[in-house]
Amino acid sequence: MSSDALCVGVCMIDWDAGVCLGCGRTADEINGIPTPAPADDTPAPVPLPPNVAAQVGEGSD
Repeated sequence: MSSDALCVGVCMIDWDAGVCLGCGRTADEINGIPTPAPADDTPAPVPLPPNVAAQVGEGSD
């Protein structure tokens, strides 16, 4: 939520929730402090052992 288009001109930060009550952005987003993109922590699929793949197949895509 880092777009200024979300601003409704009511800057009241709820410090317990950490967001603006007007637009829902964090103080860092409002002030333009870059936030890191979420990491893609999806592990790579583990291939089947060859003897198992020969019996059941590799599966569907």
